[in-house]
Amino acid sequence: MKAGSFLLLAILTLTVATSAQDWQHCKTVSSYSFAEVKDSVHRVTTSHFIEGLDDKTFNRSGDLVPLAIVQTLSDKEMTSPQTLEWVLLILRDAYACSSRCVPPSGDSQPRIALLLLEHLHNKTSGKMRSSIDKTKEFIMQQGRPVE
Repeated sequence: MKAGSFLLLAILTLTVATSAQDWQHCKTVSSYSFAEVKDSVHRVTTSHFIEGLDDKTFNRSGDLVPLAIVQTLSDKEMTSPQTLEWVLLILRDAYACSSRCVPPSGDSQPRIALLLLEHLHNKTSGKMRSSIDKTKEFIMQQGRPVE
């Protein structure tokens, strides 16, 4: 399963990367360009500090966020304990208010995020794996309609 999920993640990354230049700088009034999302991911994972603008960028970008993570960080960087904490925080921010913050035409469904979390789950163990599972549970709960 590990090889399968890695292959799926690699194919997804290559597919989107080839078409990324088409929408990389597109921006609607209430969303952020892919380049801006990648910049925020890089800034947060290197400075280990999240600013209000980064938070807002992640909240309004949905499933572009995990794609930006995959294109910004190597596997080794993503799975290092300190960076993984920030990656999980970024992912939580991306779906914290996806039903309200991500435009209807946006990527509010966590398809790529769930693939990324599965990949990270398979590459880690112990406390890190538990944190990944909690993040996955949080993201899945955010997508459920309010009853």
